[in-house]
Amino acid sequence: MKERFIALTGGTLIDGTGAEPLKQSCLLIQNGLVRAAGTLESISIPEDAQTLDCRGKTIMPGLIDAHVHLLGVTSLDTLSWVVDDPCLRTARATMDAWRLLDSGFTTVRDPGTYISLFIRNAVNEGTVPGPRILSAGKVISQTGGHGDPAHHLPDGWVADRNICRIADGEADCRRAVREQARAGADLIKIMTTGGVMSDADSPEHTQYSIAEIRAMTDEAHSMGLKVASHAQGRQGIINALQGGVDTIEHGTGLDSQAIDLMLKTRAFLIPTLSVFHALVHRGERIGIKPHHREKARGLLKVHKSAFIQAWKAGVKIGLGTDFLLTPQVINPVMGNHAEELALYVSAGLSPMDAIVCATRNNAEALGVDDRTGTLVPGKQADLLVLDKDPLVDISRLQSPENIAQIFKGGRPVPRIQKEPGTDLPL
Repeated sequence: MKERFIALTGGTLIDGTGAEPLKQSCLLIQNGLVRAAGTLESISIPEDAQTLDCRGKTIMPGLIDAHVHLLGVTSLDTLSWVVDDPCLRTARATMDAWRLLDSGFTTVRDPGTYISLFIRNAVNEGTVPGPRILSAGKVISQTGGHGDPAHHLPDGWVADRNICRIADGEADCRRAVREQARAGADLIKIMTTGGVMSDADSPEHTQYSIAEIRAMTDEAHSMGLKVASHAQGRQGIINALQGGVDTIEHGTGLDSQAIDLMLKTRAFLIPTLSVFHALVHRGERIGIKPHHREKARGLLKVHKSAFIQAWKAGVKIGLGTDFLLTPQVINPVMGNHAEELALYVSAGLSPMDAIVCATRNNAEALGVDDRTGTLVPGKQADLLVLDKDPLVDISRLQSPENIAQIFKGGRPVPRIQKEPGTDLPL
């Protein structure tokens, strides 16, 4: 049975394509999809449509975080990731998923957290509120690599607590990919360099051979799965690209050679500026060990420069935070995930550029651009109705109270800590 139309009328429409905002717009929704988008005078609204007066408001696509971990931890001390029971972490992360949706993120990609597979399933069946979730299942890491963060602990603990899948050699790497696919992964996440939060390596350290990387990408691509690579140091980035990965996560060591290779392979960059900003400026408060904070401090100096160099060269840029903890301002530990957009603007992008990175570009990077990311006919009606224009001040997206209503698949979503009567009527 066809659902009645919903018409959002009179608002300023940002459709996510980068086109000029459309004032006095009309967005027509039916059966969870955008049916028409244009000026109010150009669209015929069915007589039985439910109309929402959006005058003075801004309508835009739901935001996408292409790199967030629904890990359910309360500290960034990596020991707690192993000690806390996965059942407890799942309960915490389920609430975090709702908080993400409440802050305007209607789609997220979790590139490597086993429990996010089950949170995704619960969201899909309608049991709990949350964004659309793409999960990589377990990250795949070499022995002692970045995905094996607490190197001083017995390696069996990492497997028992589903922290990562340790794989070495081409055959084992292929098997690890098949295991994640069997578990229902939407993508594969690998580690081609060391990183900030692992104990015994550094971001410049290269991990996995090109042959091992190629084994994993070939296996994943044969099943229609994209491959994301944690890659911070220059050589690890180049190896990942030569090995066929689809997205580079972080990319702090990008140089002209690596950027040229990204342009050639058409790989996306997901910079995650905000996590490095948080590690340096809020690290002590959230349990970051001193030597981890120092590693982050060194990367922060070059990260923004590499990001802007890639942007100016024409590399496809998405947007992700790499946040692990509760994302909201109500918990000052990590701040709001929309902080990433504000950091893009502070680096030199326009507010519209940042919004496109977080909507259209991210949808392309995740391979869901046929379904979401822009408000054009045929796409899912994942959208925000905002009280304040983010093009005037992008930081307005960091405050959930500026979001009058959130639609996911054409339906209003339940909000957290909203005052009664503040939702638009439906």
